[in-house]
Amino acid sequence: MKIEIVDKKRCGEFINIFSNLKHFTDSISLMISEDKLYIQGMDQSHVCVYELFLDNSWFHLWEVSADETYGFQLSMFNKILHTCSDTQIIRMEGNSESDKLRVEFTSEVKGDFNKFFEMPLMDIDCEMLHIPECDYEVDIVMESKKFKSLIDELSQFNDTMAFKCDEGEFSVESNGESATMKVVIDMNDIESYGVIEDETIDASFGLKYLVQMCQFHKLAPNCTIHISRNMPIQIKFDITDESRMRFYLAPKIDD
Repeated sequence: MKIEIVDKKRCGEFINIFSNLKHFTDSISLMISEDKLYIQGMDQSHVCVYELFLDNSWFHLWEVSADETYGFQLSMFNKILHTCSDTQIIRMEGNSESDKLRVEFTSEVKGDFNKFFEMPLMDIDCEMLHIPECDYEVDIVMESKKFKSLIDELSQFNDTMAFKCDEGEFSVESNGESATMKVVIDMNDIESYGVIEDETIDASFGLKYLVQMCQFHKLAPNCTIHISRNMPIQIKFDITDESRMRFYLAPKIDD
């Protein structure tokens, strides 16, 4: 396996992805195939699943001849990534017979030192989840930055956020002991909104996890939110047509 990221914006996105994954896990497995890089995992509380798809076309160079998995400690990988300067390209190399992953940051800019790393690999025992595609009762597309700002504000009042969606209104609420925050969202302030006809969908989710998901807002100008009763919410950031970061969060269900 040999892959390269040359574009400055995509180098920043790559670093941002792994920097924010630290909120969910201590270690990860990169699953490399001929057509994509894929990561799937679950947070330590087992209420949130995350998935990353990076299509091979997202990379400047993609030389992969067989399916391979690279498991490693995320904190060390982040230390390595954060030494990469704005003018350097990212190169990663490995093979199934090696116990190390090689990472290189190189640049043709004078005074920008080339950096070379070897990181030990580890066996990570994780069972892959099959997540079927399904139709949701509510589909929302809104600006990622706006959604992040909204979630950050709601998180100041309680640890739970309630969605209420029907044909006439889309609102979110955080109900704390001392104060309640409710926001009614104007349809003109979001990109699209669809809800099943003649239905009202109420669903509540943990704000701690939504805050962490929204740290990925820089990956895409818009985020897509799918909601159904008593089902995990899906939040998706489309990096390109074929590449995306996706989350599933279990609902909070009243006893």
